[in-house]
Amino acid sequence: MAMRVSLLLGLLLAASAASARVRLSGGAKAENKLRRFIEQDARLKARLHEATRREEFYLAEARESDLRDAVSDAPLGDALRAGLEKTAGDKRRGLIETLPGMRVLPSGAVCPTVAACPVPDLALDVADAEHLPDSLRRLVRPWMVLQQARGSDIELASIDGPGDAALSVKLKDLDAQPLLINVSPRLLGGFKVWFERPLVLAALYGRERDAVMRSAR
Repeated sequence: MAMRVSLLLGLLLAASAASARVRLSGGAKAENKLRRFIEQDARLKARLHEATRREEFYLAEARESDLRDAVSDAPLGDALRAGLEKTAGDKRRGLIETLPGMRVLPSGAVCPTVAACPVPDLALDVADAEHLPDSLRRLVRPWMVLQQARGSDIELASIDGPGDAALSVKLKDLDAQPLLINVSPRLLGGFKVWFERPLVLAALYGRERDAVMRSAR
């Protein structure tokens, strides 16, 4: 009997972990729930850890093979290449951020209201793993604010399985497929955090935002 109860409890816990998700609208409470979900969801944390592990592997491989060729056309040329090979930590992060497309995420809230957010970010280049949670929140927030303005909400769920998809964003009360956010390590260090189907999502956001703005006049 005790074994059956233990087995049933294990199955229930596994099912709960597999279906972990959160619904968000907007405002301070939603921001806190978004932050807690991204920082505490076990499956998402494992996904980001795996991306970080792969980045470290790529860097080790690059040092031995393609690094010289890959950065030969970058700013500072040989000096940058030598710096990447010899530095670590904050100094190395600073060098990575000089590579094309590798920019630091600006501080402060992004898209606090739908009126202040005409175009959402659909992809970000992130120089360091510690900024991955911030980048995920930055990509999710415009859709959360849009749904709040529409009187609806979003549903977040972490993703498991092959590929780089890490987070699903479902838009309630909209006839749209869930939005998928990928976290992809780059060969020279850093990560690309990006939505699938960016052109489709840009059109969807623009259409729904225009509708919200018209109704507010």
